[in-house]
Parts: sequence; structure tokens; C-alpha cells
Amino acid sequence: MITDVAPYPRSAPAWQVLHGPIHPADLQAEVTRFAASQGLTVAALDSHGLVLTFPDGRGGVTLRWRRSTPERPDTLSHVMPPEPSLEILLDPHPGGADVAQRLAGQLAPRLRRFSQAELDQIVASMPLLSCYAVPSPALSGWAVIFRDHYVENTLGFLLALERAGVPARWIYALAKGDRTHNRDRVHATLLARGCASGVLDNTAINAPDTHADELACALAEVDAFIDAARAEGRRVLVIDDGGLLAQGYGHADAPRRIDAALELTVSGLKRIASAEVGVPVLNMARSELKTNLGYPEIADSCLRRLRALLPGIKVTGRPVVVIGYGALGSRLAQALRAQGCQIHVVDSDPLALIAAAETGHRTYRTAAEALRTTRPFLIVGTTGEDALGVDDLRLLPDGAFLAPFATRDFSILANPQYRPEEIPGIGRRYRLDSGSHVTFLGDGRSLNLFEADAIPNQGYDAYRAGTLIAAIALCEQADRLPPAVHTNLVDRIVREAGLYDAYYDTYLATTQASRPAAAHPLAGVSVCVVGYGAAGRLHAEILAAEGAALTILDPKHQDLPKDYQSFPHGVTELPSAVTSGIGLWSVCCPTSDHLPVLRSILSQAPDARVLLEKPACQGHEIDAFAALLSSHRNARVVVTDQYRHARVLDILNGLIFTFEPNSPIDYVGIVFTKDRTADIAQGRFVDRFYGVLGYEWLHMLAVLRRLLPAEALAAYLATPPQQGELWATYDSRLFVSALTERASVAVADAHLRVELMSSITSPTVVLGSTPRPGLDRPGLWQRGLRPADDRHRHITVHAGRTQFTAHLDPVTATGGWQLERNHHRVTVERAGELLHDEVVQDSPLHTSIRDAVATLIGPSPVPPPDLNPLRRIAMLAEFLRAQQSSPEGQIRRQPA
Repeated sequence: MITDVAPYPRSAPAWQVLHGPIHPADLQAEVTRFAASQGLTVAALDSHGLVLTFPDGRGGVTLRWRRSTPERPDTLSHVMPPEPSLEILLDPHPGGADVAQRLAGQLAPRLRRFSQAELDQIVASMPLLSCYAVPSPALSGWAVIFRDHYVENTLGFLLALERAGVPARWIYALAKGDRTHNRDRVHATLLARGCASGVLDNTAINAPDTHADELACALAEVDAFIDAARAEGRRVLVIDDGGLLAQGYGHADAPRRIDAALELTVSGLKRIASAEVGVPVLNMARSELKTNLGYPEIADSCLRRLRALLPGIKVTGRPVVVIGYGALGSRLAQALRAQGCQIHVVDSDPLALIAAAETGHRTYRTAAEALRTTRPFLIVGTTGEDALGVDDLRLLPDGAFLAPFATRDFSILANPQYRPEEIPGIGRRYRLDSGSHVTFLGDGRSLNLFEADAIPNQGYDAYRAGTLIAAIALCEQADRLPPAVHTNLVDRIVREAGLYDAYYDTYLATTQASRPAAAHPLAGVSVCVVGYGAAGRLHAEILAAEGAALTILDPKHQDLPKDYQSFPHGVTELPSAVTSGIGLWSVCCPTSDHLPVLRSILSQAPDARVLLEKPACQGHEIDAFAALLSSHRNARVVVTDQYRHARVLDILNGLIFTFEPNSPIDYVGIVFTKDRTADIAQGRFVDRFYGVLGYEWLHMLAVLRRLLPAEALAAYLATPPQQGELWATYDSRLFVSALTERASVAVADAHLRVELMSSITSPTVVLGSTPRPGLDRPGLWQRGLRPADDRHRHITVHAGRTQFTAHLDPVTATGGWQLERNHHRVTVERAGELLHDEVVQDSPLHTSIRDAVATLIGPSPVPPPDLNPLRRIAMLAEFLRAQQSSPEGQIRRQPA
């Protein structure tokens, strides 16, 4: 499938010396196998040598070996090899150079691959990655193309990918062409494990015209891998720095298109900026993970490599020009300043210059300006663009060092007119037209990777773990994500996986804890739940699970919990010692009490954090509610909106895009009913102001917000009720106990039909087809899980020729088949044929409360509550109340 083309072929002298851990008996066996494949005879020279010759005695090679102790470990960690290390001499006979070269080519992979002890040490050195490298069903049926630097942490990631469920034969690793220290060892190890391995050089990608043959060869291998994966029914994920995406594999019309991608580098983002991406791409390059945990380690590796290449050069106190003050440049400038250097920053971005100047650095808009002002001994490039021009070269001081930490920074020197003198292991020395000499460190690529392994495994442990977490999530959600570059999604996925808590506990915590406090967002926070009805009990359960110390407050209930501190009275009667210690309030009392309770809280704690159950207030109180928040600008108030966080709606939107990518939605129908007859008879859940609108209608509007374009939603919310059709069931106890609304919303040149229906007294109507056997996990659908459901939540969307349906928890299908709680069903039908049937496990309420808590206790500003949906139901309630006794109302209402 993939030809074995070793990266970075090295020309051999007349004789060669190989080194590596191998037992002499294994060496002799390898040589004997090689001789048999080549038609050579093998004869023992002595106990430490063999002679290989052709039957006629011509050509051949003499091979000798001896025990040899390595000068230093050939890994980042100190691993004692279980096998002896040998030094092997290959001495070709006249005419035997080709044989010796082929024999070296066969022995090198065996000698250079990492031993099992070394692999075990690499895995052990990345504990976070190991924690998340567990078998995942999401990876089933996927093949992965991974392109990055060939360093130890890359190998650690690919080993983790295997453990997570991708077979080795369906992993194709590509080196980016950097001269990393052990690139040949990584390559040999991957081949030994059954992975494909090759090179897709950044130079070929950035300059395809001058490297056409090289690029064509590499892409042919990629094509072959994709074809083989497709033949096996596998989907293809790319983890890359933009090289493959820039070649069009992610384009909607690509002849060989991948299915999803993770983007690792900013340079990759630049390459694909103008490409029309036709697949979902998760952006790791600008994620908070790489920014906060990755770049500090990268900057540290850059500085260490720089000092290693300049061991005889004085650094302290000397001037340095840093070109580019981004994520890497700013950190390098800070690190060099900490070593006593005078820092001069060049950047074209005024915000970057402001940041540099306010840090205390000298700043310039151009390199020429900086070079005319100071005489640096070192010029650092971090832009990834052309940092110096021809005129700038004339200003370089004699003896200066150029340190490129991003490709292309000093590419001006690649011009053939400049003929450098190679300095082995250091770089190149140039004589410029001005007569000055400058030393170019490295090979023109990222200097921290020049003949080095760059970042310690533990330093990149979190980033590699986050990449694996994101890859698994992307494979799971690929069908539901629109084709675009997604950044915020990566941040959410990594946070929800608990990686930062694990990182802190593993590397930074000063005490050993069975579960770090950071794992509980509310650990040590006193939370007061006001109202201990059904909503209050759910809030209390979730908040307690987040580590909160609970206080329960409810003057109407005598069955307050004994597990928590409880008070059977209102906020104003709370002891001041209790009130002053409350860190967060959860208001779950009846809607009519929300505004008075919020007033009481803010009168005692003007900067309170308040989680408010929906609806925020009654319709006639909206302006007073907004005014109260406006007068307490230090308060942080969030109104719960669980369906804003429903994962099933993400899936529904993804399916709409997948099956009808070019057709707009023309109909949305939402039905939320719940039979509250028994509760109403006991005087519970009685909302005489909103009626049915105060129960499920805001949930339906939250669903509508997730499905409609923003302009269509705004148009609907602003539409006067009399312009639509309303069917109301009036009830003397509840004002309106059932309501159906039909509206037409203009979207571009078309009209979108919206139909909302809710009832709080009617029994549930079972909808949906009987689940087909074998579509889901065994035992997922069962009969008799619970009594008949008294609640029904159903969403229907029409787009093009296709109908999309989401049946939300609790789910009962025809035939009495039921799903467990917090399971939802999504189906796709066209012309009577069921195209897709999926069960989704999710608890929107838990997610919404946790998200609200994170918002309330987090550092970012809290946006004001969106009161437009509430204004909508208030407007509907006002209209219905006015129509209750009018002649026109008889057309649209039904008697109770």
C-alpha cells in the first residue's frame, strides 16, 4: 500500500559504521536473511565477523562487530537498554559497494528503532496522554494521517492513538522535513509497528514549483493510503499543520477528500486561509490549550537550543532584535530579557507594539528602523514571513547571529547569489555584499528542532493529550459539524474532558490529593438554593455534585432536607452570618416570587452571583427586572436555558447540513406537552399569568433559536400575535392550558413556517416509528422501562425533500419501546424511507447549570439575560387575555 521511503537518505562512504542495541545472534540472523534474499553466501570470519560474497566470489562485503558503550543515552529519558549495544563495521569488497549499501539499509531500521524498554519509558513520561489513551468507539472505522515533527512526543501520541483504537496499519505518519535528532529512529519504529511512514516536506509545500517531483511523490503515497482506507470502508482524519489541507484534500470538490481534520499550527492556518474548506476542522493552533500550555514550552525549547548553539558567546546585557511579537516572540523576548538582554521588538501590528512597549521593550515598525538604532549581536525571527529584505541585510552588523524560529523569516539568504560556508552542527556563515559576516543558525527551519528533540515529553504531554481528546471528539461529531475551522469548540471539548485539572494535579499541585479541588468548580463555595420544589431539588443535586456546600431556603415546604443547612423562611430572615458567606444563589421558587427574591438578595449582597430558573419574571415585571440589574452592575445573574446546551440539537443541525446542504429549512414544528393535571389539583405548578406559556414555551423558543437563522428568529420574535394563527384552550384555573401557534417568517426570498404547540393538561401522544433492530447498541430500546410518559417533546424540521425529527427525553416510540432517561432519538426520513436513526445520551439541564456556574464564578463579564423570548410570551399572553372575551377570540379559541 505504502512504499517504504526512508526520510532523509544519507550518502555513505566506502565503509560504514552502524551502532545500535542488538544481540550478536540476532545480528547474524538478520545478515543471514539478507544474504539469502540477495543470493549471497555467508562465511564466518571469526567469532566477531562475517563475509558475504556472491557464488562466483566477486563483490561482497565484510562485516565486523564489537561491544560498544554509547557515550550518552539516545533518548530523552535515561533508559538502560536490555540488549548490548554493538558497533558494526561494513567494509565493501571491490564492486561490493551496492551490497554494503543494501545491507546497511536492512540493518539500520533494526538498529535504530526504539526498543520496547525505550517505548515503555516514552509512554510513562506522558502520563496525561496515557490517561486518555483508552479504547474509544468513536475511532472505530477511521484511518488517520498524522503530519508533524518526528520527535519522541510525536511517537508517544501515535502509540496512544493505537491504544485508543486506530490499528497501526491505518496510521500514516508524515515527517515535516525538519532535521530533528532522532527522526530516523521514529521512522524505523513506526515501520516496525506496521504504520506507514514518509516525508511531506514543508519546503515542497511552500515552494511547489521548484519541488514538483518531490511533492508529487509524497502526495501519490497519500492518495494510495486514502484509496486503501476507502476500499476498507474507513473514513479519513488528518492531523496536520495545513500541508495536506492546502493541497486540497479538505476541499468539497477534491477527487480524494478526507472527512475531518485537526489543524496544529498557525502556519498551517495561513496556508489554508484561502482554501474553500469542505470538511470540519478543529483548530488546535489557536486553542487556549496551545496558547497557555504549549507556547511556553515551545519558547523554552527555543531558548535552550539557542544557548546550546552559542556556548562561547556572551549573552547577558547585549542587545537582541526580536522580529515578531506574537505568541512565541513575546515569550522569547521575555525569556531573553530575564537573562539580561536588551530587547528591541519589531512588528507591523500596532497592538503587538503596544504590548511590547508597555512591557518595557524598545519597539519599531520595521527591521531597518531597529537596525539603524542598535547594533544587535542576535536577530531572532518568529514571524513565519519574510522578516528581512535586501536593504536590511546591508544594515546587519559584522558577526551577528540570525536565529530563525519560524520558516521563511530569513529566507532572503536562500537566494543563490549568497554562497554560505557550512558550519557542521551549527548552521551557515554568509559574507554579505556589505562586507560583513553573519552566522545563520540551523538550516532555515524552526531552530529549536535543528538536530534536537525540542520539547521534553512531559512539556508536551498536555498538548498531545488535548490533541487526542479533540481527535476522538471530532470523529464522534464529524457528521454533525459544518465545514469550517472551529476554535471555540476545541476549548470546550478540552475543558469538559478535565484535562486542566489533571495537568495541575499531575505536575503542579504542591499536595497529594485524591481529587483536586479544581475538579469541583464549587468546592468550598457556599450555595443557597431558594425554593425546594421539583426544580430546587434538581438544582441542589447538581450543585452538590459540583462540590457546593448547600443551604436550602423555602418558607412553603416543611420537608426540607436534613443533609443540608435549611431555613423555612425568606431571604430577609436569613441570619447575617449565613448571608455574608453565600457565594452563589440558585433561585428556584415560583416565577411570581423571582423579582422580590432577587431584590432581597441584591439588597444584602449587591455583587451577588445568582442562578435564576426560567422564566426570569412575569410579563408585567420585565422592565422592573431590567432596571434592577441595571442598578446593580456588579451583580452577576444568569437565567438557565437548558436547551441552549442540548447536544441533540447540535446533531440535528449537523444532519440537516449533511442530508440537505443546499436546501433552506422551510418548516419547524415543536411540540412540548406535559400532563400536570394531578399537580394542578394540589395547587402546584399553577401559573395564572402566563398559563401554558409559563411552562414549556420558553424551552420551545430556545429550541427555535438553535434551528433558525438569527435574522429569522428576530423577525419571528417581533411578529405581532395577530399576524399568525392561534388556537387556545382557555381554562378557568390556568388562564390558557393549551396553545398552538402558526406563523410565517420571511427568510431571504422564501417563507419559513413555524408551528409551536404546548399543553399542560392533555396526555402524551406517542409519535415516531418503531426502532429498527440492530440500529443501536443491544438493549438500548426496551419495553416496560417505566409507566406511560406524561411528557412529550418532539421537533420536526423540513428541508428540501427530507424530514428531520428529534424526540427528546423521555422517549417512547410506537409499540411501547422506550429509552432510558436522558436519551434522545434523532431520525431522518425521505420519501417514506428511514435514512438515519440515532440515539443520543445527554442531560441538557446538567450541562446548562454547570455552564451557568462556570459563567458566574469565572473571570469573564456576564452578558445581560436575553429577555426577548420572555417579552414574546408576555406579548402572546397579553393578546390572549384580550381575546378571551372578544368576538374575534371565538375563532381562535376552544372552550376548556
